[in-house]
Amino acid sequence: MLARMKMTALRALGILAFCLTNAHAQFNPAFVQNSSYWNDGKAEFDLYDAQLVREGQPRQTEVLHILVREPFDLKQLVKADDAQRPGVIPVLKMNQILHAPTGLYVVQQMHSNFWRADNARLAKFSLTSSDSCGNTCKEGRRSGEIFTCEWHTYWDGMADGREQVSLPPNGFFYDELPLRVRTIDFTKPSGQFEIQLAPTIISAKKTELIWKPAQVSYKTGEKFINVTVEHIGGRDEFVLDRDFPHLLREWIAADGSHLKLKRTLKVAYWKYGKNGDRERALADPMLRPPD
Repeated sequence: MLARMKMTALRALGILAFCLTNAHAQFNPAFVQNSSYWNDGKAEFDLYDAQLVREGQPRQTEVLHILVREPFDLKQLVKADDAQRPGVIPVLKMNQILHAPTGLYVVQQMHSNFWRADNARLAKFSLTSSDSCGNTCKEGRRSGEIFTCEWHTYWDGMADGREQVSLPPNGFFYDELPLRVRTIDFTKPSGQFEIQLAPTIISAKKTELIWKPAQVSYKTGEKFINVTVEHIGGRDEFVLDRDFPHLLREWIAADGSHLKLKRTLKVAYWKYGKNGDRERALADPMLRPPD
């Protein structure tokens, strides 16, 4: 009897240790909250050579990720003109800008995420999508653990709609992953944990928001960190810099899309809107982070 009780206690301790290890390896809000990196008045401007799979075929193109800290009005859920106004908080915004040539026409999409700087929770997402046949827009706004999602598409049977969906514990959206994998607590050389993952919003059609279990694992090497996310749609692989800010160097997505970083800048890009400014910015060594 005593031996059985000891065995039960040891099993309980093992389960507790596993849970604590799992919890320790979760996404860490400290990355989003890092003021020295995000409060410098500049954006992280990441250009990728890419193959985007659209309509079942890979399309050679360039993808742009822009991450920037900005003031956010909690009532309107938009960028605030006055950062000091009551009800305005800082957020980290990420724009994924995708431009895929498809034969005679082109698919153009931009997805935006807004994470609160105080707790790194997603406050809002939005998408615009144009494929030379029609326009689609989607938006999700958070209130507590509920997202109110709206869509307007040109597809029959899904022209307009609105629904409320509950965010499950440890629930995330697929389109958060390019930033979320950089926020893992990498104090240990390897680890794994489980999340609940909703599918991508980046499509012209209405998205069925259903969360399914996904397994996140990582392993740290001499220069890079390899992160994999196993989910119902397949396997996504991410290669990050080992050192902060853990730049996303490469992303092989489950659908066959492939992004590889070719240039990153830390720049107030909104000041570079004149003819020739792109070339000047890309050639300016002062705008590049240290190797």
